[in-house]
Amino acid sequence: MKYNWFECPGCRCQVAVNYSESAQGISGSLRRWAAERGINDGRALSVPRAELAAGGGFMTACVCGQSLSVPGKADAVSADREGDLRVTLGE
Repeated sequence: MKYNWFECPGCRCQVAVNYSESAQGISGSLRRWAAERGINDGRALSVPRAELAAGGGFMTACVCGQSLSVPGKADAVSADREGDLRVTLGE
């Protein structure tokens, strides 16, 4: 999973874009929230491979409708998970 964070120039909310890449393109979600907590919503994100820029970046819209340019380089990338994440509390 890749992550990018922005401040939307339209609604001035904080925006988090979380996504994965596949052969079909980008899929994930966009969440936005306001500092005073009056707004906290989101939407699904889907960008076909044909709409990705050469460097992997893409355009999407905030929930308010403002266009956002997501760069090809993520702000953060989640680590691969271990196969077995269960905790053993003793036997």
